[in-house]
Amino acid sequence: MDEYDIAVVGGGPIGCFVAEQLASKGRHVAVFEEHSTIGEPVHCAGLVTQRVFDISKCSPTRIVQNKIYGAVIHSPSGSTLTIGGEKVHGLVISRQRFDETLSQNAQTAGAELLTGYKIVSAKKQENHITLTIKQNEQTLPVRCNILIGADGPHSSIRKIFGFPHPIEMLQGIGAELSDTALDPRFVHIFVGHNIAPGFFAWVIPTNMQGTTARIGLCIGKQSNHPLQHYFTALLQQPLLQGTTVMKRFGGAIPLGPLKKTADDHVMIVGDAAAQVKPTSGGGIYPGLLCATQCAIVAEEALQKQQFDGEFLKHYHRKWTKEIGRELSLGMRFRKIFTSLTDEQLVKYLEKLNNKKTIDVINTHGDIDYPSRLALPLIKTSPSLLSLAPAMLKRTKQ
Repeated sequence: MDEYDIAVVGGGPIGCFVAEQLASKGRHVAVFEEHSTIGEPVHCAGLVTQRVFDISKCSPTRIVQNKIYGAVIHSPSGSTLTIGGEKVHGLVISRQRFDETLSQNAQTAGAELLTGYKIVSAKKQENHITLTIKQNEQTLPVRCNILIGADGPHSSIRKIFGFPHPIEMLQGIGAELSDTALDPRFVHIFVGHNIAPGFFAWVIPTNMQGTTARIGLCIGKQSNHPLQHYFTALLQQPLLQGTTVMKRFGGAIPLGPLKKTADDHVMIVGDAAAQVKPTSGGGIYPGLLCATQCAIVAEEALQKQQFDGEFLKHYHRKWTKEIGRELSLGMRFRKIFTSLTDEQLVKYLEKLNNKKTIDVINTHGDIDYPSRLALPLIKTSPSLLSLAPAMLKRTKQ
């Protein structure tokens, strides 16, 4: 039986980052990844901020494909609201290269990376966890002190150990396009029940010439049609006429951070714990923040040889203190957004479409911390209070 201090299930960026942090402390760490190739299949829009590189310590060279300065928001009526334009607000990345870099960093630090391994079972014993893993037809037993589930939105570790489910699960579809003619500095966002009910659609230029793009959309439970219906509608936008679909992909986004993310010998992190921004669906930045706290608590547990749930709950408290409020506020913002009709969306986008308000958005807008925009926006445009006074009152506290 192979024995490890830490077994990480999931070789995505969050799992590999945890593994790197612990292996660099001299811990015996293994990462088990179900797929045979790191970074595939791609499920991500790939738009992040500089903070992701600051935390991960990855070099942006070869990973960053383009820099985004602003966004054009398309309302259901066809009118547009343009924000930003003066400074870099986001970085378009190659997710495969990013994932590969983090997996290489983990291995350089001393972690073992085992690809093509699927978890068959996981059980708590007296003072450890026993895993059964399978590669092709070969089944192997593994033993570890701490098991970390970083295995995505449909986490098997979350299910096996009875952690709560995310509040909501969005379904997404996307594609890589060529032959686009875009301003490379701007992403395009489409809202409305006819194009992405319960969320939004996006067009992200992926090179500095604007000739390639990554597009996609997610839908919530409010949708009346299958994903493909909305994807076809997105491709029919005038902006995308004459383009060529090079590659398609899909995935799910869990929303609503879990109330419990640690138990005896087990912690879950990243998409498995629904540590995802509810306003944008982005999981890399909050996932890395929470992974940092996960690694700190795992190291403390190994030093003290305390693996009970009461001790590992320190992880839940730490990440909640770090970003829990932002994720909770994001869910409140989302509740307001999903309650709006197309007519109301048009109305509120029109309210925002003036120089004074746009200046406030450009100054305070932050992809990672959208709540920081709420109060400055309300001070500038008090009529927005009619949206949801109860939620905004809480934001002020």
